[in-house]
Amino acid sequence: MFNRSAQRVANAGVSAPSPSAVRESVLASFASQGLAVPARPAALDALLCGDATDADDAAARTIADLVFTVGGHDREAALLRAGAFVTREKALRLSQLLPVSRGTVGTAALLHRAGEACALRALVLAESGVALRLDAPARAELCARHQGEYTEQLIREWALPAQVAEVLRSWRQFRPTVSLAAAVVYYAHLLASEQLHPEFFVPGLLRSVAVELGIDPAQVVSI
Repeated sequence: MFNRSAQRVANAGVSAPSPSAVRESVLASFASQGLAVPARPAALDALLCGDATDADDAAARTIADLVFTVGGHDREAALLRAGAFVTREKALRLSQLLPVSRGTVGTAALLHRAGEACALRALVLAESGVALRLDAPARAELCARHQGEYTEQLIREWALPAQVAEVLRSWRQFRPTVSLAAAVVYYAHLLASEQLHPEFFVPGLLRSVAVELGIDPAQVVSI
């Protein structure tokens, strides 16, 4: 839960805080920091247009640099950024086969884990505020637990369109009743995860994605 600095304190003969005390201290500071959502970028308008131009891709890179850069936790932020880019790529390819808005699925796919990145940014402030550093599993758990509130803050402060907001809220809880755009982002996330982490390859995933979305499995293979 906590790093070697705590162990050095213990070795010096000073009682180290218990894991539960560390968690409570960081949680208290985490809550007191407010929501760490960056200001709405001008590039967002180009991304929402989804016009399949170089400007669209440039806007995606600008926004990703803004959202997925977290000083002090570069590796974790880089993993989120890579997942966002590949998920966007997969979602845009699926959008060519289905009646969904390129701007909606492209934007939502890029931001589908932005809530976790904003939570990680707030947690960095919290850790420095209490002079403690959680281990990676504890940080991941806290970011996952708080990602919903940061997603809502992002939706409000960036004035995201209702269609994009709906996808960001619902893609994780995929059900047959959610919008097609949310289903596209959900399956794009699965395909991206398989590409980035082939060690977790699931046999039959591509065919399952095609069946669920009602498209030819041969078309999904090339995505």
